[in-house]
Amino acid sequence: MPTNNGLPSLDITFKGLGVSAIKRGERGYATLILEDSTEGENKKKYTTISDFTSEEQAKFTPGNVEYIKDALEGTPLALYVFKLGTDGVLADLLNKIKGIIPRNSWIAILSSTPKNHTDLATFVKGENKNNKKRYKAMIFKGTTPDDMHIVNQTNEKVVFPDERGEVTGDKAIPYLLGYYAGLSMMMSGIAKPLKFISVTEPEDLGVAISNGEHVLFNDEGVVKVARAVNSLVTLGEGVTEEMTHINTVEKMDLIYCDIYNAWDINYKGKYPNILDNQMLLISAINGYFKSLARDKILDPNFDNRSLVDIEAQRLANYPKYGEETVNAWDDNYAMKMTVATKVFLKGNIKISGIMEDFFFDIFM
Repeated sequence: MPTNNGLPSLDITFKGLGVSAIKRGERGYATLILEDSTEGENKKKYTTISDFTSEEQAKFTPGNVEYIKDALEGTPLALYVFKLGTDGVLADLLNKIKGIIPRNSWIAILSSTPKNHTDLATFVKGENKNNKKRYKAMIFKGTTPDDMHIVNQTNEKVVFPDERGEVTGDKAIPYLLGYYAGLSMMMSGIAKPLKFISVTEPEDLGVAISNGEHVLFNDEGVVKVARAVNSLVTLGEGVTEEMTHINTVEKMDLIYCDIYNAWDINYKGKYPNILDNQMLLISAINGYFKSLARDKILDPNFDNRSLVDIEAQRLANYPKYGEETVNAWDDNYAMKMTVATKVFLKGNIKISGIMEDFFFDIFM
């Protein structure tokens, strides 16, 4: 028989997630798809460059070996490598991949075929919208992807510091994949010099960035990210300019996945749907927010909190009790009128950005 006891395990889970958020945000997961028809297993996982031994390297073409090394340079938490054979279908491979890689992962394909990048972007959009994933794709010269989880790299050419020399811009994708997967969420992509000798810049960096392009530029002898933005350009209600920044989306995804996984593992289906238990869940989430604010992932000067979404709960009660009756309830009563198995919560938080822009006027 179920009881109305508290939720200590959930509270402990959120406290642990809050305490470890900085550590977990230091590095993320990367998934690299390679066009490679060599024999052997088409799925590999490497945690460091030392895992990529000569025996492992023999399982890929010599050219692809270099691109795997590129991805590992960024020191992602783990690098998943999948091979797409000559006769392989990318959609089939992506359906396999989604059952293997973590919910919050970067994904890229090394390919000169534009359709492969378009298909990857479409896959990521669909999984994030329909299956509660938080994948991020690094694609090359996509056609108006316009999505906060799609980074659209567009430099026409890059120059490697090794025998590869000058190559087409799509060859930079594995390195940038590992770079962002291994980049601390306390840091922006513009902070570090990249490995390239030089890059071919777009005609107008500012225009390219405003169009949602991720571009590299030559900065006094080193190559850097011009602006660490994703491809989102269409803003509106609930979709703000802050969401065009890769770092902000990384923090959003960390928070989303923490709360979703804690709910899915520790709470869903285990407690009666009454206000008392909902308030315990809210209390645990708010404690998690406080931990994130203490570590500056959330703005400590903002009142970050979750609460019952009273309006959504009212709407859900209309079919049973009628609009007129429900609208007559005061907020306290409406909060108590939980709906079957549904839990309606909302949050109001402010994610800390990274200092990138500097304005300093001096008057004489």
